[in-house]
Amino acid sequence: MVIDFRTRPPYKSFITEGNFFPRPMEDAYAKKEEVPGIYMGSEGIESARVGNFELYMEELKSSGIDMQVVQGRKVRPGMACVSNEDVCQLQQEFPDCFIAFPAVDPADVPAAVREINYYVNKYQIKGIAMEPGWAMPPKYVDDKELNPIYEKCEEYGLICAFTLSVLAGEDLSFCNPINLQKVALRFPKVTFTVSHGCWPYVEEFLGVALQCINIYFYPDFFCNIPNMPMSNEFIQAANSYMRYRMLFATSYPVRPLKQSLDYFMTLGFEPEILELLLHKNAERILKL
Repeated sequence: MVIDFRTRPPYKSFITEGNFFPRPMEDAYAKKEEVPGIYMGSEGIESARVGNFELYMEELKSSGIDMQVVQGRKVRPGMACVSNEDVCQLQQEFPDCFIAFPAVDPADVPAAVREINYYVNKYQIKGIAMEPGWAMPPKYVDDKELNPIYEKCEEYGLICAFTLSVLAGEDLSFCNPINLQKVALRFPKVTFTVSHGCWPYVEEFLGVALQCINIYFYPDFFCNIPNMPMSNEFIQAANSYMRYRMLFATSYPVRPLKQSLDYFMTLGFEPEILELLLHKNAERILKL
């Protein structure tokens, strides 16, 4: 069993309302030095090149991944956004493959609270996705204006999934683990998951996670890209005190499904820990 905790498939508004697809690959760039670092060396991702859901399902079937968390996105205008209805309908259409995490907008807290109530009651969601650093205006995760969102997560037992790294905000301050530490301590009953692991603040993030046992993480392509700086710290932590709180994720369409899983298996995790990272930890917090 393998659970991918973060994917954005080429499905409906993932294609039409955002800039996820079509995704340019290395051969689309005239000069190798212009290839974005997060796209270097990726292969077997034709579904993203053309934005085709049928191709995606074929790639998923042959990837070794059994189930995926589909995270929605609500960020500032001009960036990739998706319909929460599409995210939830994907779960309804393929309940054995997908788990929906609709997104909420940190810039409109009353609307976010209404949406959480709606999607819990209509679709029995297990979590929400949020990117405060890309809101308009941007917010830090510990902004007290966001407390009603976290209170709803606590009330319903929802996972709150953040994306925190140098790629998820106007500047590095928006992925500073100190802000994460403050909100995790303020809401100790809420499970917070962190995509990208606050990269490049890796050591600081792992220090915060040592203290706050309600923080889980999946570094996704910050582990799945060969020779990514500081990925070894993630691996060391997983082999130690984070073994019950690290999760596997591909972050498709940034990286391909099968390639991400195959490389993840070579990273040096202790054999008895791999089962935790690949599915047991996710099963526990998703209450599967």
